[in-house]
Amino acid sequence: MHMMIYALIPVNKLDEAKTRLSGMLSVGDRKGLVLSMLCDVLDSLEGIETVIISPTDFKDVLDYDFHFIHEEKKEGLNAAVKKASQYAIDKGAKATLFIPADTPLLTRSHVNEIIELGKKHPLIISPSSRGGTGILYRRPPFIIDSRFTSSSFSDHEKEARKRGVEMFVYDSFAISLDIDVPEDIEEFLLHGMGTKTHEFLIRVLEFPLG
Repeated sequence: MHMMIYALIPVNKLDEAKTRLSGMLSVGDRKGLVLSMLCDVLDSLEGIETVIISPTDFKDVLDYDFHFIHEEKKEGLNAAVKKASQYAIDKGAKATLFIPADTPLLTRSHVNEIIELGKKHPLIISPSSRGGTGILYRRPPFIIDSRFTSSSFSDHEKEARKRGVEMFVYDSFAISLDIDVPEDIEEFLLHGMGTKTHEFLIRVLEFPLG
């Protein structure tokens, strides 16, 4: 019997998403970008129980199977992930896989490899650019507390050390590339062919970068 694993995807309120891209994308285009990236992430999770937690209700927007939790305003990422983790545990999850909604280069093979590694390693972390956390695999889900900060990779490392839990680092360029600033889009366009996000950006950018 397979161990029950839930993927957890927090998503910002759509109207307030990706403000650092406002110089090159309109509010409508930024919403479209968030949805495209989220679809790429959900494609990589097909068949895995997935929880989206957000102030924006995605049930009428996305044609995917997922659980939805409404995030209260100003709840904050750590509280939102804790709430989604508790929901997953209540549903029988023995492990959770935190995945940012803005990692459109994530593929099913990454997810499968991390789940396989998770049979041996109870804590797996994938660094993202600028010192953040990409994927965070925890078995059981509260083996360490969430420490999502501007330096969350090292903060999760400290938390693991404090708890005496060995942390396995899954280093992946694809997972490290999240899209937050214009340079990220330039980088992504070099590597993102075949994704919904790439198609979307090529369509909305009149002069595609790269």
